[in-house]
Amino acid sequence: MAGATLVAFALLAGTATAKITPAWSYLSKPLRAELAAKSGGTLYLPARTPLFYRYRSGAQVRNGVLSVTFTNRVRIRQGLWRWTKQTFLWQVKPLASGRDCASWAPVAQTFQMSGNKVYGSNEDGGEAWRCVVDNHGKSHVLVASQGGAKFPLSGYGFVVASGLDVSGRS
Repeated sequence: MAGATLVAFALLAGTATAKITPAWSYLSKPLRAELAAKSGGTLYLPARTPLFYRYRSGAQVRNGVLSVTFTNRVRIRQGLWRWTKQTFLWQVKPLASGRDCASWAPVAQTFQMSGNKVYGSNEDGGEAWRCVVDNHGKSHVLVASQGGAKFPLSGYGFVVASGLDVSGRS
C-alpha cells in the first residue's frame, strides 16, 4: 500500500512540474519583435489555444490591426504532424476612445473567464472579444473568431481571456 502511495505521489509531482508552453511562443522572437514595433510597442497574443493549434505563417499588422491565424494539426505518427484546414483568427484592433467594449459587436453571451469579462457574438460564425488598455493608455479589442474551425463561443472566450502583452517577453 505504501509503495502504491509513493508511485501515485511521484506521478502527481511529475504532473505538477510539467512545463506548459504558452501559445504566444509559437511565434519566433524576431517575428514578435517586428509585430510589436508595427503595433506601436505592444503585442497582445493568446497564452492558450485549443489543443494542437499552432502558429504556422502569415502574421501581419495592417492599418493598425494585428492578425494572426492559428492552424490545427493532427499527428500522423510519432514525430510526424500534418496541418489541417481548421483555423481560427486572432486579431487585436484599436478601440475608439469613448466606445464601450460591450457595444463593439452584438453580444449573445457574456463570460467571466480567468478574471476577465469576455463577450461573445454569433455573428459571422462566432467570435469572442474583450477590451484591454495598454501601458500607453490606448484601448484595444482582443478578438478570436472563426476561420475554418467552429468552436462554441466559450472556446473562443478561452483564447481571448488568455490574451496578454508579450512585447517584453523572450
